Parts: sequence; C-alpha cells; structure tokens
Amino acid sequence: MDLAERLKKKFEVIDFKKQREDLFIVETTKKDLIPMLFYLKEYEGFRTLTLISCVDWIEDGKFQLSYILWNSRTRDNIMVKFMLNRDEPDFETIYKMWPQAEAYEREIHEMFGVNFEGNPTQHEELILEDWDDIPPMRRDFDTLKYSMERFGEREPKSGINIRKEISEQYDEWRRK
Repeated sequence: MDLAERLKKKFEVIDFKKQREDLFIVETTKKDLIPMLFYLKEYEGFRTLTLISCVDWIEDGKFQLSYILWNSRTRDNIMVKFMLNRDEPDFETIYKMWPQAEAYEREIHEMFGVNFEGNPTQHEELILEDWDDIPPMRRDFDTLKYSMERFGEREPKSGINIRKEISEQYDEWRRK
C-alpha cells in the first residue's frame, strides 16, 4: 500500500498528488490536519518540519495553511495543506509537536492575522513594531493607501512624479 492509500484509509484526503519524484502534496480538512501531521511524523518518518506558509485566497474567503515536512530516510518532502475561513482564522498550534513551529506561526499571525491557539509567543511583536492596521500580507491591505497616510506623497529626486503615475495605474487595475 502506498502513502496515498495509507493516508486515504485513515484521514479525509481531499486531494493527493505527486508533484515531482520527491514531493507529495496532500490537501485535507481542518479537523484532520493535526492528526495527519502526527501520523506522518510518528509512522511515516516525516520528522522534520521545514516550513509553514499561508496564502490568502480572498476571492474564496479562505486562507490556505501549508505545512512542509521532510523524511530524511527516503529524502521525500510532503506538503500538507488545508483551507481556513478568513472570517474565523483560528487554528491550533503544532508547537508541542515541532518547537520551531512557534516562529512560523508567530510570523503568520503577525502578517495574516491567523490565531494559533496554544502558541506561547504569537502576540509578541516579531517584525511589525507598533502596527495598528490590518495584517499587511492580507490581500485586502492597501499598501499604497497606508504609505500615503503614513508618509504622504514624496517627489522623486529626479522631479518626476512616478508615485502619482503608479497610483493611477494601480487604481485603473483595481477597477478591472
């Protein structure tokens, strides 16, 4: 029985594919994510957490959380991902399973606003000191508006107002 079959037998697998010879990608549910990670670590040899990332699918009202694990024996990687509601971005920490998750989760909390229940440091500032706006990596964060409000319009040293030109192009692009 191959890895896909073993996972499908134990968990809800939405999608499983072999992206390349040494990389598997599996999509699961919020409910099955942590049990699947535990199973992969303890029974399939994926003992190293190499990355946790977040993607904002604003059109779908979802965040995609992706966990990449490595198996040093087989030299395979597996990405396990699931979708999380943007309106209720709460999930459990995996800090006790992999202590290095604390830093990844802390950054995702700061940049996207995802709350990881049980993470001891997620509310401590990591990069954004005294931030008072929505998390900056969310796609509804308006970088240009934020910059204009904080710093005002600045003339380039050459005297050409490139910022205004870019702003107009950006406004036109957003209207499409």
